[in-house]
Amino acid sequence: METFITRQLDARGVDDRNRLAYPVSNLRPGDLRNLPLAGWNSARCARTLSIENKSRALHHFSAAARISFAAAGVLLAEDVDRDIVAAPQTDWRGTRSRLFSSEISWSQILRDRDLRLRPDLCKPWLRWINTGTQLHRFDTTYFVATVPFGQSVDFLSPNETSGGWNRPVETRAEGGEYPDRISASTRLIAESLVNVPSVGAAMAQVRDLHPLRPEVTNLDGEWRVVIHPGRDLYRKGTLRDYAVAVGDDENDQSPGFLTLSDDDNNAETGEEEIEES
Repeated sequence: METFITRQLDARGVDDRNRLAYPVSNLRPGDLRNLPLAGWNSARCARTLSIENKSRALHHFSAAARISFAAAGVLLAEDVDRDIVAAPQTDWRGTRSRLFSSEISWSQILRDRDLRLRPDLCKPWLRWINTGTQLHRFDTTYFVATVPFGQSVDFLSPNETSGGWNRPVETRAEGGEYPDRISASTRLIAESLVNVPSVGAAMAQVRDLHPLRPEVTNLDGEWRVVIHPGRDLYRKGTLRDYAVAVGDDENDQSPGFLTLSDDDNNAETGEEEIEES
């Protein structure tokens, strides 16, 4: 199994460049407005994420599907015949560029092409809230998805970013050799996929989606990031701490997206790939 992972080029004065990471994006109002939907409804999305806010739950699924289409060209939707879309249309690259720049909304793209979003094709994998010492805080839900039959990744980025397929064990090894070249959440996802034998096994796995909250601590004079797995310390079911506008700001969260593919030529148990969007 492999995951599609990205790396930005070095940029002077920007700390978070040249790091291995999965495509992410903030929530946008156009992810939900008049969204054509098939399969799961918002209540099913909320149960899957173990949260109470059904609209917010569907928003995360929709935003993850949107960034997978914009960044990777992977469309998780069905057509009027209720078949999963198998191949992109010729004008989709231009549409994806307009989606990146917010010239067009995600729900409008689906409506204009008589397509309906399939939330069931997105599997929540990990929830991550970055450290309180950072200027910008993000409550990120990462999803995994299988590249639908007939589709292939066509990477597109609005900035200087490269992307490619990689096995999780390779991603973890590269991060271990250069710890400043991989984000902490990306490392965790890679480690969680190393022992997953196939894409099917990943999609079938039951995941604990309670948030991981890293803390910066000083251990014997050495600064480290410590991650304590456990329950959400705040109200059960929230996807965002109520310190931030009661969680009603569509731009305060980042659904990540990660696409999966079986490597028929190099399939080995114990090696996998991670995230996207």
